[in-house]
Amino acid sequence: MKVLVTGATGRLGTVVCKELLRRGHDVLGTDQRFAPGLGVPVELADLRDSRAIYPLLRGRDALVHLGNIPNLSVGPSAQDVLGQNVSMNANVFRAALDLSVHRIVFASSLQAMIRLDEGRAFDDPPRIPYFPLDGDAPANPGNNFYGLSKEFGERTLQVLSEHEPKLACTSLRFPGLAGDWFARRLSNPLPVSGLNFCEGLVYLDFADAATLVSLVVERQRPGYHQYFPAQAVKLAGYTVERTLSEFFPEIPLRRPPDQIGELVDLSALERDLGFRPAPPLTVQLIGR
Repeated sequence: MKVLVTGATGRLGTVVCKELLRRGHDVLGTDQRFAPGLGVPVELADLRDSRAIYPLLRGRDALVHLGNIPNLSVGPSAQDVLGQNVSMNANVFRAALDLSVHRIVFASSLQAMIRLDEGRAFDDPPRIPYFPLDGDAPANPGNNFYGLSKEFGERTLQVLSEHEPKLACTSLRFPGLAGDWFARRLSNPLPVSGLNFCEGLVYLDFADAATLVSLVVERQRPGYHQYFPAQAVKLAGYTVERTLSEFFPEIPLRRPPDQIGELVDLSALERDLGFRPAPPLTVQLIGR
């Protein structure tokens, strides 16, 4: 399959390009900066310019859209992050529709569904919609302009898939992506303050993320689809029931706590795509 990957020289894009290539796909990458050693051709382009996208997508079978400003700390301002991401998403998705590129994978974010308001304090209570988490959670980015940009991208794909029945559009609400450094960090005992309870203790390894993107490209059926691919860190000595009662007492539960085996429900990903990430990491809490 001929695949265009935007954001190809970023941390996720690099791994995705290599995995797609390993699986036999014809991969073209695009980004605003060049990186040697990627193993696939890279065309420099600014996705904010709609005219730059059409030559890249022409003749492609699938689009993997990773090319956004990745968080509020990278952009010059919150409004620039929102405006530029929305512009990039609209330009890329519309070009794909115009050129009959029928497979679209979008790197969305958990910040589209877990409310992480700007200026929140570390000890603010989590604003998680429910447990176990899954991709069906309604969008709720609050005043987080990065999360709003991702919500807009998701909604755009929903509208386009309703307009064109042949489209297979998939939003992947990625959590924080982690590599070997994350496993090394969790190999030592940590205080409660060293873990991100506001995001439900979730993460995903880069290799698993790249595998999932490839599976979506190869297997996703037409229509709009939305998933939350994540693992939740396990706390040594804690059952899931104890974790919920001690650290998330105000979060709604979708079934009785003794019937929740994991903080994230991956059943839709396994059913639709045959995806199962590596087993979750375990950390020992200091003073517990």
